[in-house]
Amino acid sequence: MAYLALYREWRPKRFKDIVGQDHITKTFTNALKQEKIAHAYLFSGPRGTGKTTAAKILAKALNCEKREGVEPCNQCASCLSIDKGSAMEVFEIDAASNRGIDEIRDLRENVKLSSIQGKHKVYIIDEVHMLTTEAFNALLKTLEEPPPQVVFILATTEVQKIPLTILSRVQRFEFHRISVQDIQKRLVEVCLSLNRKVDQSALVVIAQKSEGSLRDALSIMDQCLLQDDPIGVEEVYLVLGMVGEAFSAQLIDALVSSDYGKSLTFLCEGIQQGRDPRQIIRELLDYLRQMLLTSATGETPLVAPHIQDQLVKQSEQVGISRMLRWIAILLQGESQLKYASNARLAAELLLVQTIHEGQPTLMSGQDEILKRLSILEQQIQGSRLVHGGNTEQKLSVGAKIGSVIPRNLPTSTKTPPAEPKTVVLENTADGSKLKLGIEGIQERWNDVLDQVKKRKKSTQAFLMEGKPVKFDGNTLTILFREGCSFHKDKVNQIENRQTVEEVLKLLFGLPLVLQNFMENDYKSKQTRESLNVQTQEQDLINKAKDMFGADLVVVKEG
Repeated sequence: MAYLALYREWRPKRFKDIVGQDHITKTFTNALKQEKIAHAYLFSGPRGTGKTTAAKILAKALNCEKREGVEPCNQCASCLSIDKGSAMEVFEIDAASNRGIDEIRDLRENVKLSSIQGKHKVYIIDEVHMLTTEAFNALLKTLEEPPPQVVFILATTEVQKIPLTILSRVQRFEFHRISVQDIQKRLVEVCLSLNRKVDQSALVVIAQKSEGSLRDALSIMDQCLLQDDPIGVEEVYLVLGMVGEAFSAQLIDALVSSDYGKSLTFLCEGIQQGRDPRQIIRELLDYLRQMLLTSATGETPLVAPHIQDQLVKQSEQVGISRMLRWIAILLQGESQLKYASNARLAAELLLVQTIHEGQPTLMSGQDEILKRLSILEQQIQGSRLVHGGNTEQKLSVGAKIGSVIPRNLPTSTKTPPAEPKTVVLENTADGSKLKLGIEGIQERWNDVLDQVKKRKKSTQAFLMEGKPVKFDGNTLTILFREGCSFHKDKVNQIENRQTVEEVLKLLFGLPLVLQNFMENDYKSKQTRESLNVQTQEQDLINKAKDMFGADLVVVKEG
């Protein structure tokens, strides 16, 4: 006997054998009991969920000679001929290859021919969304008022492409994706019937990767059974062409530790195993999705059992905010990978970008609260300096190192306190005042990079190597690490500088001027300025002593 694929051998032949579609089988069994069969049905849903199978079972039930209640007997001549595809009363049409108006006209002519006494003519039109507009129009009248004993069953995976005029003339049934548990249960039955040894974890992986399609799961199982017993998870991954969830878990560990070399080494190992870089990134996204769902819902992740504990620990370690940044970066890059001429290089750059841009920008828990309290305290002190309060308090808080305060002089002659290193923005969206300092700019620097990237990707690539370190007046100082002088020079170019300054004005509401330095040059400049300040302050002190006398001058450091 010729070999029969598992998905054909295990195709359900009765309503009760259909897996995961109880809402549909119950409706049809009640309709058959009450003899209320409509003239047209539309079966929609994902592939491999039982649409065509249910249509054939309904056709058998309508024409069975020895029906057992509502179930077909599967032994009479009518049932056997329908199973073999040779029945004279059941027509299965593939709309993908018969989509024109001529084929539908032929169908309309055949519908007019009367059926055998007491039998139903059943037309099963698969992938009906592939019909042309003219073909749909030709089908309309027949679909609305077919001759007696004629039933149309339309099946589609893309119901949104069906015209509303067709939808209004049919009873619609939505087939659901089959759950992992139901698919796993059916796979266990298959293994027991074939007396094969397959690990439960391997069956879980097959059920998960079939994405709700029992037909796909049986096809994967069919190929896995070509391996020697016992069949484990690794054999399933080989069949699927995947690197596996254990590989993705190791890659996540490299991302968590911000280890560029380790992540690229893992990627290289996966490619050397013959895996497509695009597939590696897709699997990494699937793994991150399970991490996100675990963190958000607390439910058990849908991964292989031996990976579940590790995934839960990683999700707790990474946190939702960081996961969201990683997923956003990988999703954007994955959509561009398909067009990359060098997929390996594109995947490597994507991993490096994920580590670089996915760094946590906010502290968590108690550290974040302490930071916010510190910022609030600084704002209160700045408000006292600007708006009043005790004179001595203002002097003790605001006086700089080297400030000169003569003794026994009127308050009006004392040195005014230094201005706080923040800028007050008057015109915010809600009309309130907003204080902007270097901390606020640093916290939103990733937003600045994102906006620059939308305007000019090359400018963002150069700006990524710089970090904001100082904000004074309307000047923002950015430092570039050693070896990135090329990037600094590029950012200094007029067109790139204008792009960055436009983004800064958009995000912070005031015009800022960029000032770019290399780290070593900036440190040398700071040292020179510090020496100059100390010299100037000493000159002021000497002049004060000459003017008021050394015994009347006190130097306070604060």
